[in-house]
Amino acid sequence: MTLDEKIGQLFVVPICPTHGQQHIDQVYKLLKERHIGGVILMEGLSEKQKEILERIPQVWAFQDAEWGVAMRLKDVPSLPRNLTLGAIQDLSLLRDFGLELARQCRLVGIQGNFAPVVDVNSNPKNPIIHMRSFGEDPEEVASRARLVIEGMQAGGILACAKHFPGHGDTTVDSHIDLPVINTCELLPFKALIDGGVDMVMLGHLKFPALSSKPATLSSEIITGLLRKKLGFQGLIITDALNMQALAKNYPFNEIVLGPLLGGADLLLTATSDPEVASYLIQVAIPKAIDLIKATVPEELIDEKVARILEAKKRAIPPMPPENPGLRRTLYRNALTLIGELPRFGPEIALVQSRPDPDLEALLSNPTIFSFEEMDTAKAYPNLIVNIRKGDRPESIPDHAVLALFDTPYALHQIQFKTALVGYEDVLEAKEAMVDALFGKLTPLGKLPIRL
Repeated sequence: MTLDEKIGQLFVVPICPTHGQQHIDQVYKLLKERHIGGVILMEGLSEKQKEILERIPQVWAFQDAEWGVAMRLKDVPSLPRNLTLGAIQDLSLLRDFGLELARQCRLVGIQGNFAPVVDVNSNPKNPIIHMRSFGEDPEEVASRARLVIEGMQAGGILACAKHFPGHGDTTVDSHIDLPVINTCELLPFKALIDGGVDMVMLGHLKFPALSSKPATLSSEIITGLLRKKLGFQGLIITDALNMQALAKNYPFNEIVLGPLLGGADLLLTATSDPEVASYLIQVAIPKAIDLIKATVPEELIDEKVARILEAKKRAIPPMPPENPGLRRTLYRNALTLIGELPRFGPEIALVQSRPDPDLEALLSNPTIFSFEEMDTAKAYPNLIVNIRKGDRPESIPDHAVLALFDTPYALHQIQFKTALVGYEDVLEAKEAMVDALFGKLTPLGKLPIRL
């Protein structure tokens, strides 16, 4: 390989199918002229994504598919978020989930999935991790993430533990600014490294106790902690280098060179903004390549490229079989009971802030009340209070069942005696809740957070 070809292998650049053919052609031109080795697919539709990737078979394709490729593709049903999975007690289902992630990725042309998030959600006010975390307990996060990764890698997809060394204990979104964190949970990362995870993604996170620089730019964190102390020998990739955590606080040259000199292998850029994408493709990435060529020793580049090419040569196992009932099974196993369910009769009152056709149909035309009519509704012995995103009544009658189809952290803000937690506003969670109310399902989930 020429030096130019080797440097190109270090980059993962964005393709945004919704931006139109001119953008796609610009990316193709960059890939060819600068020998780029990887792309990350942003939002779009599955057939268009496959069509784009079929033209560049020599390039590695990555995607953020934490809850399936639906995280980026509009025409695919989503799978549960990690916090929902954190409630499931049958951990074999987590490996099945990982296999399904692999199957979905392969069907749309993806070789690597930037998942799972293994940050411990130690701060309930975290704005960016939250439902993307498996929970608040490091051991539980580690055990679940390890099985998801095992399933993904068994299904032929590169898996990625992120965001090292831990994005859980922050109230700042690193897309917007640089979080400064005083504590980090390394246990899940250590467990996944011991389990053979393919990749680790660095977070744009500043840990003063570890380094004066953010993790992405710190040799103490990348080489000293991740490589040497934790023994990780796989691929290290940055989070998107155009995120404001770095862009607002550090000069361009340091953002490009810091990760490579510190020990990272792959430089990621990602965006869904048309103007930012155009700037990255036409200006920033070519400029970064020229800077690396003029600055970084070739032997250091060779070391990184050897690791990248070794990963690309991995054997691809057979496609995992389709598991059509998995989505329903996951939501049913996540359903969590707090308190004791009353016996429900046929006449049901449903209190909610706005119409919910799915739940209303499942309950066979209940008598419906608004939150403002709670006092009237409490005369009904069979009472359900439907809580979805943004709904926060201060309290509900003692004999009512709180049906929560939102983050379990909402429970901190409501006084209640009995709750069924479905975690997400989806049909399968509502089917499970109604079956539990009428004795057809025993809730087996356990809250992944502390109340």
